[in-house]
Amino acid sequence: MLRLYRINTGSCGGCDVEIHAAVAADVRLTWVDSPLYADALLLTGPITVGSREALLRLRREVSAVPLLAIGRCAIDGHPFGRGGVNEVRDLVVQVQVEGCPPTPRDIATAICAALQSEVQS
Repeated sequence: MLRLYRINTGSCGGCDVEIHAAVAADVRLTWVDSPLYADALLLTGPITVGSREALLRLRREVSAVPLLAIGRCAIDGHPFGRGGVNEVRDLVVQVQVEGCPPTPRDIATAICAALQSEVQS
């Protein structure tokens, strides 16, 4: 089982719904209640001014856990124009999953591929 923890930094909820559908449909995926127990962190939404410092603090605490940016908002802030991981130099993202929102299948495939590559590294 791949243990997942979702971080919403200001999304509309579309990607969150698709992530939940991906986890419900894929027996390899499950939720954990803490980022400390996660195999991957899933970031949704643009990184707002109010969420930025908390996100960076969390990343320092769990820096070994891969971070995946799910959806365009998390990647580049679209359609808001700014606020994605591409603007935060101190934030390393292993995978960016395109879409507004991406499909559950694309999300599950990206999670499994990212974590498989982490195991092989």
